[in-house]
Amino acid sequence: MAPSAATDSKQPHDLRPEDVAGAPLDASVVPPPPADDAPVEHHDRWWLDHVYQGNRQRQLTFRAVLTGCLLGGVMSISNLYVGLKIGWGLGVAITAAVLAFTLFTLVERVFGTTPERHFTLLENNTMQTAASAAGYMSSAGLVSAIPALFMVSKFQLSLGQMMVWVSAISLLGIVAAIPVKRKLINQERLRFPSGIAAAETLRSLHAEGSEGTVKGTALAIGGALGGVLAFIREGLKWLPDKLPLFGQPLALRTVAFEPSLVMIGAGALMGVRVTFWMFLAGLLSRWFLADWLFDQGFIDCGKLKPGAVCDHDHLTYGPINAWTLWPGVALMVTHSLTALAMQAPSMIAGFKKTLGGAKEDTTDPRLAAVEVPMSWFFIGLLVAGGACVYLQAAWFAIPVQWGILAVLLSLVLAFVAARSLGETDTNPVGSMGKVTQLVFGGVMSGQINANLLAANVTAGAASHAGDLLTDMKAGYLVGARPRYQVIAQVFGVFVGAVFASAAYVYLVDPNELGGEKWPAPAAMVWAKVAELLSKGIGNMEHHKLLAIEWAAGIGASLAILETQVPAKVRRWMPSVSGVGIAMTVGFTSSFSMFLGACLAWAVQKAKPHLAERYTVVVSSGLIAGETLMAVALIAYGVISGKM
Repeated sequence: MAPSAATDSKQPHDLRPEDVAGAPLDASVVPPPPADDAPVEHHDRWWLDHVYQGNRQRQLTFRAVLTGCLLGGVMSISNLYVGLKIGWGLGVAITAAVLAFTLFTLVERVFGTTPERHFTLLENNTMQTAASAAGYMSSAGLVSAIPALFMVSKFQLSLGQMMVWVSAISLLGIVAAIPVKRKLINQERLRFPSGIAAAETLRSLHAEGSEGTVKGTALAIGGALGGVLAFIREGLKWLPDKLPLFGQPLALRTVAFEPSLVMIGAGALMGVRVTFWMFLAGLLSRWFLADWLFDQGFIDCGKLKPGAVCDHDHLTYGPINAWTLWPGVALMVTHSLTALAMQAPSMIAGFKKTLGGAKEDTTDPRLAAVEVPMSWFFIGLLVAGGACVYLQAAWFAIPVQWGILAVLLSLVLAFVAARSLGETDTNPVGSMGKVTQLVFGGVMSGQINANLLAANVTAGAASHAGDLLTDMKAGYLVGARPRYQVIAQVFGVFVGAVFASAAYVYLVDPNELGGEKWPAPAAMVWAKVAELLSKGIGNMEHHKLLAIEWAAGIGASLAILETQVPAKVRRWMPSVSGVGIAMTVGFTSSFSMFLGACLAWAVQKAKPHLAERYTVVVSSGLIAGETLMAVALIAYGVISGKM
C-alpha cells in the first residue's frame, strides 16, 4: 500500500523539494520541477541538479547486490508457492527494502559502523532492484507456461534447462526496458504507482526516527506467526487441511476453511472488490452450480471408494473443476483480449510516442554517464534475443524464423505492457501471452509446445520489463543511477532463476498440477487456450461449448462496458479476474482471501494511519513466513524420503 503522498494527484511530477535526498526542508532552496510540457532536456537537467545522488551516496555495492539476490531468491520460492496456489504474484520490493534495512541496522548496532560504511538509501534501492528481479522469477513461466506444458504434453524441463530458459527470457525483458526508460519515466513521467510506493518506503525507512525499526518488527511478527502456524499444521499435524463450513460433503468440494494465513495475507493486499467476487463465484460454482451440473448429468463423482454411491454427498472438487475451468478460462481470456483491443488505438499511439523517445540524448554530458546507453540494448538484444531463438529451435523444435518472430513480437508487446503498467499499475502479462498464443496458433497450427513456449517468451519479457521500469521509477525519485539498476537486475535474474527453478523441480510434483494441492490456475488457462487452438472445439461436449460461448460473451461485454461507464460505477462491476480465478481454484483460497481483505478493510476504516503503516508489511510477513516454512517442511520430506 503506497503512502498517501504517492497517490496525491496534486503532485504530477511525484518529486517534491522536501523529498529530494539530502535537500533541506526549505522548499525555496530547490526550484520547482519544469512544466509538464517542457522539453525532456529541461527535466533531465533539473533531475541531475536537484535529485540525482549517485555521486554522493554509494549505490552499486557487493553487499547490496548480494543481499538483494539472496532475499529475492528466497522470496521467489514464496511467490512460486502462492502462484501455483492462486495464480497471482505478490510484491517483493517493499518487503525486501524493510528486511534489508532491518538487517543492516541490526548489524550496525551490534558491531558498530562509521558514516562511510552506513547502509545508504541508494544501496537499499540497488538491493531492492536485485531482490525484485529475483523474487519475480516465477513470472517467467514457472506458474504458467512451464506447468501448462506438462499438463498438455507431459514434457518436463530439466533443472538446467529451466534455469537457462527462464534466465534468457527474463534478460530479454530487461533489454526491452532500456530504450523506453527515458521516454516513459523522464519525459512522460508515467506514475508507475508501485514504484512510487517503493520510493516512499525507502524515504521513510532512511529518514531520521524509528520508522524502519517499527516496520521491521511488524514484518518479523507477521513472519513468525505464519511460520509457527505452518509448522503446527504441516510439521506437527495438529491442524487438519480443511475445516468444514457447511458439513463434510461440501468440504469434499473445498467449501471449507483452510487454517492458513497465506491467503488471508494475500487477500489483505488485493482488496475487497476482487476477493468479494472470488468468494461469491467460488461459493456458487462449488455448491449450487455443481449440484445443477450433477443433476443434468454433465459431471459425475469420479473415482469412488468401494461401496460408495455417486450422489451429491460424494461429489468432489476434481470433476467440478474440470467443468468450471472452461467458462472461467473463456471469461478471463475474452475479457483481457477485448480490453486490449479497446485500448489498441491509444496503445498504438503511445507505442509510437515511446519509440520516438528511443534515441539517446547527450545534450547534457552528465546524462551519458548516468543513463543506460543504447549500446546495451543492441548488445543485450543480440545475446538474450539470440539465446531465446536458439533455445526455441534446439529444445522445442520452433523454426528459427518463428523464433525470431516470437522475440520481435515479445519486444513490441513488452513495450505495450510497460506503458500499461506505468499508467495503471497493472502489467497485462497474461493478455500479452495470449496474443502470441493466437499468432502461433496460426503460424504453427497444432503445435501445442510451440504455442506455449513462444508465448512464454512474450509473457516473461513483459513481466521483467515492467519490473525493471517500476524499480527505475523508484530510483528516479530517490536519485539513483539507472545503469547500476540494470546491473543489479541482471544479477537478480540469474540468482532468482536458480532458487525458483530448483524449488519447482524438487518441491512440486508435476502430476499434482491442476489438482487441489497445486491448482495452478494460470497454467490451466494457458493449457486450455493452447489445447483449444491446437485441436479446435469440434469434439467438445455441447454443454461445455455452450458455457464457453456464454462466458466469452459476458467477458467481452464487460470489457466493453468498463470503457463506457464512469470510474465510480466501474468499481461496483464484477471483477472478471476474480470470478475467473474462483472457477479454477478451490473455494478455500477464495474464502480466506476474502476474509483477509475484509480484515484489512475494517482496519483501514477504523484506523487509517495504522492500516497505511502496517497492512503491507504484516501481510507480507504472514505470506513469507508461512510459505517458507511450508516449503522447508516439503523439502525436508523430500530429502528424508531419499535418505
